[in-house]
Amino acid sequence: MGHRHPSQLKNPDIAHARARWLLRAELAGCEECRSEGDRDALADLAEGGVFDSLLTGFILARVPQWFTPGHPQTYPATAHGLAPVDERDFWHSPTQDCLRVCTVDKRGKDVDTRPALRALRLMPSVHRSLVLDDVIDGLSESEV
Repeated sequence: MGHRHPSQLKNPDIAHARARWLLRAELAGCEECRSEGDRDALADLAEGGVFDSLLTGFILARVPQWFTPGHPQTYPATAHGLAPVDERDFWHSPTQDCLRVCTVDKRGKDVDTRPALRALRLMPSVHRSLVLDDVIDGLSESEV
């Protein structure tokens, strides 16, 4: 692209440069870059890839918000199991399926997304797009 979307992202867990670029494009409201970034993310379902980085960043940003004092949580736990019901209700069904198999360990400091990436590879592209939309929406909320 011939332009940039300057922004300091708050989430240090989005490690992949292209994933960070996509989130900055979303925050800037640039449809052209968002469309290109979506294609990149949907095509890169490898461990450590664009989608993996976004999914990991989303979960690690949300886990501290999902913590409820006085409600002990045993780890490892699934991301779906940690999330409050009112938040899960807003996710599309494919997103819920992916987060049911993402395991959070070490009190929310590490995420195993490999099972979710396998599930994403088996999904039709329209379902992968729904998951990506939910993840980007959640990441955007965390950046505001």
